[in-house]
Amino acid sequence: MNDCGLPREPGAGSLSGRRILVTRAADQADEMLKALAEKGAVPLACPTIAIVPPEDFSELDAALNNLGRFDFLVLTSVNAVRSFFGRFRESGRECCDLAALCLVAVGPKTAEALDDQGLKADLVPEDYRAEGVVELLKDRVAGKRVLYPKAALARDLIVSQLSAAGAEVIAPVAYGSAPPPGAAERLREALDAGLDLLTFTASSTVRNLVALLDKQNLARARSVPVASIGPLTSETCRKLGFQVVIEPQDSTLPAMLDAIDAYFARDEG
Repeated sequence: MNDCGLPREPGAGSLSGRRILVTRAADQADEMLKALAEKGAVPLACPTIAIVPPEDFSELDAALNNLGRFDFLVLTSVNAVRSFFGRFRESGRECCDLAALCLVAVGPKTAEALDDQGLKADLVPEDYRAEGVVELLKDRVAGKRVLYPKAALARDLIVSQLSAAGAEVIAPVAYGSAPPPGAAERLREALDAGLDLLTFTASSTVRNLVALLDKQNLARARSVPVASIGPLTSETCRKLGFQVVIEPQDSTLPAMLDAIDAYFARDEG
């Protein structure tokens, strides 16, 4: 894949020659880069986010030391699964320690990440967002204890809404995020080469891109149409001055890729 360096010859396909910026974390971008390339696009891998450990593990460790007291484990991203189970296994625990918990995954990708850990999600909402998790659990959690390992900048929605539904929600920070080294330079190179589309799969990728660019380059980035994975990311994009032209009905990567395909097909038609 082109890593924001020299342009390459576009292949044949529905997105032939379209230069599309992919801002996902480097270790999670391959599927998107490959799918875009297969459609003939020129995908530019410019991660604006890297997953980092929390500043303090004490709250997460305390929760791990008391797993037997919880009824639900709620995981709202692949990063949450990887971060939680990284610490879980470092502490010498095994999957059987979670046997009594109901495992809730926000969507198919998070459920797949659980599969990779040797576990199956017990519940997956129809709406693959925090709102869907709340809708799924609000009538199940009264008097229950919910463990929700979260990102440092996660919204308060799950904690506040499930608490209002009668649950005791413990929400330790399991991971944070930061711009990766060299990201600003890669973004400038991509803008210099010309872009047809920016893609954002989380609000943090949008905020970090804005923080990485100076005023002139940010204005250039804002002139490029945006594909957003879902309503929350779209809201962040619009608040920060970007024009969202693509938002799939389902907040999943395959749906986002299909929506990108359809958008450029209409543009050509």
